[in-house]
Amino acid sequence: MEKIRNKIITISGEPASGKSTVVKVIKDKYEQMGYQVQIISVGNVFRQLIQEEYYKTYPDRKNVSLADIQTDEEFKPKRNKIDKMVDEEVARRGQLINQTEHPNNVYIIDSRLAWSNIPDSYAIRLTINEAIAGQRAFNDPNRGPEDRYDTVEEAIEKTKLRKLSEVQRYKERYGVDLTNPDNYDLIVDTSFSNQEELADIIIKGEENYRTGKWYPKTWKSPAMFLPSQIYVSTIAPSCAGTTLEGLTQKIKKEGFDYGNGEVDTLEYNGDTYIKDGHHRALSALAAGKTLIPYYIEHKDDDYSKSFVKGILTISDYYDWEDGIRGSAKIGGIKSLQDFDITKVFDMEKILGIKLKKQQPEER
Repeated sequence: MEKIRNKIITISGEPASGKSTVVKVIKDKYEQMGYQVQIISVGNVFRQLIQEEYYKTYPDRKNVSLADIQTDEEFKPKRNKIDKMVDEEVARRGQLINQTEHPNNVYIIDSRLAWSNIPDSYAIRLTINEAIAGQRAFNDPNRGPEDRYDTVEEAIEKTKLRKLSEVQRYKERYGVDLTNPDNYDLIVDTSFSNQEELADIIIKGEENYRTGKWYPKTWKSPAMFLPSQIYVSTIAPSCAGTTLEGLTQKIKKEGFDYGNGEVDTLEYNGDTYIKDGHHRALSALAAGKTLIPYYIEHKDDDYSKSFVKGILTISDYYDWEDGIRGSAKIGGIKSLQDFDITKVFDMEKILGIKLKKQQPEER
């Protein structure tokens, strides 16, 4: 008997990565296609349960952040009990859905562990740069009082701690590493993503997953890559004779050909460097694309270390920053037209030198 494969999307993500927003966009797109969409937000259920239980336990405490609740060791036994109750419910619903075929339905489940509880789902994880996550959290007026902050710096630090506590909690509670890419079918860095574009990637990816076709696993904004060559080389014609302008027009006309257009990268110390694909990255931005697919050829090995060590100066990185800004302006991507590389990457760590405080203004 053929296995039942309904359209089930399980989506998890780091704090402030935009899960709730993109779920709404996906729902609208599927409904326009004629599907009935059911959303199960396990995060909201968990948040409500844990806060209710916390304030019952400590009635004298007010407006405690979710990050503080999740790192409160005294509250840990009750938190684990809530975890188990929520996860069992998700697994039960997944089993119920897959008992029969539902060709006209789409199920979107927002949950950290739904990919494990519902193994036949299209599993997605959204990630985000920590500094950008903090800025989003600080500027989001829809967050509850427990997730509001006095300064951007506080928001960045608290959001980072919340992310780390979640990862640690799931390792301790389930023996699961939420950051392990092997858990997911699609991983997207949403730091500078357009929600419409992100939703289209997810919908296309789910279709390919369910029908057994290949689809790129990792995507992020071109602005989230670091270069490995000087900008003059990037704006010159590629070794294949392709210019930025010509490639931009090709992408506008045909879309980003992910079948042979994945950017070749390597990761070192948490940063992603372009090994091959500088032209594609800048041309994609100029064509209005906020997300492009990539693959990681090397990660934190001797090759990666030798490849990135001392390859560029701070001026070279600022030239790349200017290239990102210029391409974003051509492509109409407002979020990147004032791109500041020092607010996304730790340039002192990358360069191994101490920068002047006013360095960006002295260019």
